[in-house]
Amino acid sequence: MNSLLLIGLTVIFSLIVARLILKKYNAIFVFFASGIVIMLAANALTGTPILGKTTMGSPLLDVFGFLSQSFKTNIANIGMIIMMVTGYAAYMKHIQASTKLAYLASNPLSKIRNKYLVLSGMYLVGMALKLVITSQAGLSVLLLATVFPVLMAIGISPITSASVLSLICIDYGPNDGSTIFMSGVLQMNVVDLFLKHQLAVAGSIIAVMAVLIPFYYKYMDNRDKSRGTYQAQEITKLDNPDVPTYYALLPVIPLAIVFADYFIPSTKIDVITANIMGMFITFVIEFCRRSDRSEIPKDVVVILRAMADIFVSVVAIIISASCFAQGIKMLGGISIFAHYAAGMEGAVFIIMLVLALITFLFAVIMGSGAAPLFAFGSLTPEIASKLGVPAVTLILPMEIASALGRATSPVCGAVIAVAGVAGIEPIQLVKRSAPMLVLAFIVNCVASYIFNI
Repeated sequence: MNSLLLIGLTVIFSLIVARLILKKYNAIFVFFASGIVIMLAANALTGTPILGKTTMGSPLLDVFGFLSQSFKTNIANIGMIIMMVTGYAAYMKHIQASTKLAYLASNPLSKIRNKYLVLSGMYLVGMALKLVITSQAGLSVLLLATVFPVLMAIGISPITSASVLSLICIDYGPNDGSTIFMSGVLQMNVVDLFLKHQLAVAGSIIAVMAVLIPFYYKYMDNRDKSRGTYQAQEITKLDNPDVPTYYALLPVIPLAIVFADYFIPSTKIDVITANIMGMFITFVIEFCRRSDRSEIPKDVVVILRAMADIFVSVVAIIISASCFAQGIKMLGGISIFAHYAAGMEGAVFIIMLVLALITFLFAVIMGSGAAPLFAFGSLTPEIASKLGVPAVTLILPMEIASALGRATSPVCGAVIAVAGVAGIEPIQLVKRSAPMLVLAFIVNCVASYIFNI
């Protein structure tokens, strides 16, 4: 089969999928349907078996066999991890423990005199909290309740405040679903991945953003003032959550357990177990503290409902995206392109940039960071082997690019929520944040190349 034809078909199929998603077709349906079509087309054109060395009797049956395998594998592994982490986060929000953590972490910001330095402080606090509160939407809601009123009180405009909130988007840390997925693709311990690879890249982005935030937003506010479009408004400040101060430690328990396990060779505790242990500890504390103990068992429903919701919104996308990824992998266009480009000067950086850019653009289109990462991330080990580099060199910038692209999307849930509270249109918020997010994308690619080549 002509290699250029396979590369062309890969591009065409990807563009069709992107266009369908832009037309608001359900992303899960699009990934499933396109995956089935591409797998059958790839099998017919290249003869590549859908189920590897096994078969159910025909390519059509093999497609359904692959779908079955994808459901079993993803629900049992990455799907269950994401559901458990989300359930724990919902429980922390329900008992106001995560709100307490955000309130205490953001409280020192009000003591900084220079209001634009406050923005940098808020960004650093937010990114520290992102290690614990892994959902961008969930963390944004908490910061809207705790930090946003502080920014209003010191005279920062709503659009500037909202824009900085939307920058708190990088997915990183051993408790994050995208990091856990990446560790599975790389077959690497999640804490090893975070400490040895992800931390340096994420830290570089955070440092650059924190330094430039005061200059960028001061310039943008002055520009708005000169145009007569600068506007400030008062937001009612919410009270300190009525729970003990030590409740701020409860959201940190699973992360602390995972880190402790990494440094204690005699224990083997995975992320799911760490979150279950956190739930048990919290249930005991709630039982000892609350007078109305009959309500405590009902909190299990909060956890299970959050797990069900994340199955629909994220885990189903993981499963469907794996079908699309299998089709693209069988077609082989990306691998062929990587093989051709391997001899070029700077080939690794070029291919890394292309893959990260594809992931970024799909995240902008879909308003989701998970879908494009799970669709294209699994292709990286094969491509990396052709280039003779570690797979982490390719997948890490894709993982961070997916989060940056999500924050640049006007259909992202977190962006819509932040824009709504600020009283502005999501597209206005995206326009204000986009230059900083594009800069973060550039730093991401350069740092990933420097630290992981």
